[in-house]
Amino acid sequence: MVRRKTHFVFLGGGLKSRLIFREASEHFHFVALVDPTPAGDEGASEMNLPLYESLRDALNNHKIDGVIVCTTARETIAASRAAIECQIPMLVVPSKGTSLDASQDLVAEAKKVMVPLLVGNHRRFHPSVIAAKELITSGGIGTVITAQSTSWFPKSEAKLGDIHWESRQGHLSILNDLIDDLDVLRYLLGEVIEISGVTTSLLRGGSVPSSLGGLLKFENDVICTVNASDEVVSQANWLLTAGETDKYSKTGQSCLWIGGSEGTLSIPDLAFWSYGDKDASWESRLGVKKIKSDSAVSAVIAELLDFECVIHDKKVPVCSGEDALISMRLIERLYDSLT
Repeated sequence: MVRRKTHFVFLGGGLKSRLIFREASEHFHFVALVDPTPAGDEGASEMNLPLYESLRDALNNHKIDGVIVCTTARETIAASRAAIECQIPMLVVPSKGTSLDASQDLVAEAKKVMVPLLVGNHRRFHPSVIAAKELITSGGIGTVITAQSTSWFPKSEAKLGDIHWESRQGHLSILNDLIDDLDVLRYLLGEVIEISGVTTSLLRGGSVPSSLGGLLKFENDVICTVNASDEVVSQANWLLTAGETDKYSKTGQSCLWIGGSEGTLSIPDLAFWSYGDKDASWESRLGVKKIKSDSAVSAVIAELLDFECVIHDKKVPVCSGEDALISMRLIERLYDSLT
């Protein structure tokens, strides 16, 4: 099938847009960059794209089918509103620390004028998550009973130094990073009806909560434990297990386990542990097999393909603005359980 040519524009010329461009420029047509900040010149030069100060200026010179919002948290809402005003579908690459209230207003504005708003919760597009979703939905692991998610990753003092825990403003590191874990759990297991957690800080004098244990109950009675720490040196976190970038070590391990009545699936290594055709009993021999992923493209490319289908075919997106808000609210519910 011949794909239609889709014209994309970046809003924001920083690291996020450049990474997308490097990975996807051979597959998609990027026509311009909009960025009035100093990052614009450098980004336009690196991506070899014409630079504009506003989306309307770019629209005067180019056909634009969709915008990819890649700004900082401070600029995300205003940049997205520009796409709404120009009636152009948008894919918002989320920024840690974006206000929930402002995000809710933005989604409502886009819905009111029927401008598609997608959110780049990119883990949903990782080949291992796509394969896991298919296996779980088809009943391949039996009845899902429980899950375990681990994110142990030591953060630098520089990243944690400007946190204002009590205010809920700025970057609440351990909660901001957990939103991606919770979003994947929702995507695979359904909606959460109960959530609670406890925090500690052993190495930083208690000034900032840096380790968290959480308990979730889903509407289908699945229970899940979530364990996260900004202090633990470990191989068990998404950044090291998914192998998406050379910026981090690649461990080949897993950080998420889904347990069912027929076996347990680990993600992202897609190892499925079961008794096969034998009775499920500790007296039987447990075996393991690798689940095959049919996805031949990266998460970035899969996400942009989904965006294309929303633009041209009015397809329901994998992650809409409304869907992303549920994960943001889930973080707020977890925060409230800690205070």
